[in-house]
Amino acid sequence: MELEPYTEELRGCPVKGNAYPVLVLGVGNPLMGDDGIGVELAHRLQERDYGPLVHVEEGGTLGMTLLPLLEDADTVILLDAVKTGAPPGTVVTRSRDELPRHFSLVISPHQIGMKEVLGAAQLCGTLPRIITLVGVEAGHTDFCQPMSAEVREAVPQALDLVETLIARALEEYQARKDAHA
Repeated sequence: MELEPYTEELRGCPVKGNAYPVLVLGVGNPLMGDDGIGVELAHRLQERDYGPLVHVEEGGTLGMTLLPLLEDADTVILLDAVKTGAPPGTVVTRSRDELPRHFSLVISPHQIGMKEVLGAAQLCGTLPRIITLVGVEAGHTDFCQPMSAEVREAVPQALDLVETLIARALEEYQARKDAHA
């Protein structure tokens, strides 16, 4: 994926100087059944054009290597599989404050990395202002198994939710930009 060059107009947060106001980051392991839903959603979102203020990235299982990308965002929409006890395919959201609890229940090795990435950003004072997890309840995370039908069926609902969150983040960005003008 080719990134747009950094310019002052692309700054997301006047204080931090973000290259992208909105980062949509899909994490997970596509080789582990339903755990690949975050990457699948990111892949589908990359096919859409949100303009230069939104960056969609397939983070897979990259862990700490995602820190610079995360630090460059004002708003992060994190896409991942979750285990909340809900029926498989249930779409849930979690706010920034709820994420430590989410990542304390590890269903895949990449989640250890995401917990550490968020912790490192917090320690550095570069944690994005807004982080929202869009999660899809996993039915199974077995190695070399395809994604379950329930999780595949949740893709349109999850994509609609992400689109709503992107639109809201862009509206907030524009309002902050107008307030600083």
